[in-house]
Amino acid sequence: MKAFAATFSALVLAARVFAEGSAEDPAIPEYRPAQQVSGDLVLWGDDAFIPQMRVWANELKELQPNLKVRWFLKGTSTAIGALYTGTAQVGLYGREIRPLEITAWKRIFPYEPLGFSIATGGYNTYNGTNAVAVFVNRDNPLEHLSLTQLDAIYSRDRRRGAPGAVRTWGQLGLTGEWAERPIVVYGLDEPTGTAQFMQARLLLEGPWAYDIRLPKGAPNRMYAGSGNDAAKALVRALAADPGAIGLASFYNADPAIKALPLGETDAGPFIAGTKETVLSRAYPLSRLVYLFVNKDPKKSWDPKVYEFVNFVLSRAGQKGIVEVNTYHPLPAATLDKERQKLGGHP
Repeated sequence: MKAFAATFSALVLAARVFAEGSAEDPAIPEYRPAQQVSGDLVLWGDDAFIPQMRVWANELKELQPNLKVRWFLKGTSTAIGALYTGTAQVGLYGREIRPLEITAWKRIFPYEPLGFSIATGGYNTYNGTNAVAVFVNRDNPLEHLSLTQLDAIYSRDRRRGAPGAVRTWGQLGLTGEWAERPIVVYGLDEPTGTAQFMQARLLLEGPWAYDIRLPKGAPNRMYAGSGNDAAKALVRALAADPGAIGLASFYNADPAIKALPLGETDAGPFIAGTKETVLSRAYPLSRLVYLFVNKDPKKSWDPKVYEFVNFVLSRAGQKGIVEVNTYHPLPAATLDKERQKLGGHP
């Protein structure tokens, strides 16, 4: 019994340490190089990774002293072209890869780019990939939403199985003066990474509803403003309209609005978005960030690329994510699955 108690206490401690944002989970293996490598390794992609690359590059100087890591990080959309032209060996993605990017890739190669989940998106960080919050006015009495209900609000064809479109708050169970009140639906600029994540995760690749609008003052085309500009416009719109709903980051929380707990189905459970539930990925709209490489499945690895990915998925790489604190480390079980894609030594 004493041995069991000691083991149980150690597991509880490890779980608590990991939940607080540490990568010191003993289940995450240390970085063990398959070989020492040399030469240049070039990365292109999301500029939110700049602080992360500084930390990783400094660590790698100690572990792979003959490897020179260089990066050109001007946005996720730059990564795919750099990969398929050979300008870069690694692409860093702050969003999911787009179908058109894969289509372009397959015009050149008979296989798809190989992707790895490398971190959980942030909870409320600025200028980074975050979990998506569903906000309503603070006076709205609704307590929670399921993804099925949310899909019926935001989608055109309800691929999650809702019997009909949801257009009033009464359809979500509210009564009295709320029963017939229409839902004013604020959405996202469709080309953005967050919108494409939601189209895949929430709408199951279905089309957006016709009556979704952008809040007044939000950028209405790519690169016309920042995501924070759009979020500020949404907060103003929700604060002014008790019947409105919208999508943003927990970074944009405001006393005038509230974030709804979410459930995968109508039966729940309904999970509030917190740093802990995002880190553990219990919150349904948690996100991931990614690394992509050009790996021909019929050929061996470029040793430099192999060692970099091996490092990122190790305890040292995940500890670096904690140090920067833009994103969160992955659970050990998720890292195990990602490491399987390496397929052994190069």
